[in-house]
Amino acid sequence: MPSFLQSLRELVRRIGDDPYRHCGVDLLGKASQARAIQLLKQNLSPAQREQYEKRSHFDVTGGDTGRIYRIRHGVQMNVEQLDQTGRRIRMLCFMPEGRLAVGDVMLAQKIALELFETEALWVANQIPSGDYMLEAGMRGTRRYPRL
Repeated sequence: MPSFLQSLRELVRRIGDDPYRHCGVDLLGKASQARAIQLLKQNLSPAQREQYEKRSHFDVTGGDTGRIYRIRHGVQMNVEQLDQTGRRIRMLCFMPEGRLAVGDVMLAQKIALELFETEALWVANQIPSGDYMLEAGMRGTRRYPRL
């Protein structure tokens, strides 16, 4: 019987092989992942689709505030709030429950920001951007910008 330490090392090794493994995404298979990306692209505007295909991210306008968000390819810490010049203000982490393909998670994030922005922000983990905090003169303080 393997020891606890051996089991832990094996788990860490497997997670290191695939960054999405801890989310259960690896269990879905390549066909499921491809179908999810296809569905995502079908629900993007032409401009968003072009942006995603060229840069692996697309911008979304919040339905409640009109703020701009960037959704990067991924499932965690992949949503950024941008300022008027396109610079990151903060990173957001929110996703639907369950073991979903990357494309499905990104589509859910897009829909949430467009239709339920306030609720999505309420549940999201939020990390202010270090660059934004430096420019706002908050270096070395524990204050966060009011957003």
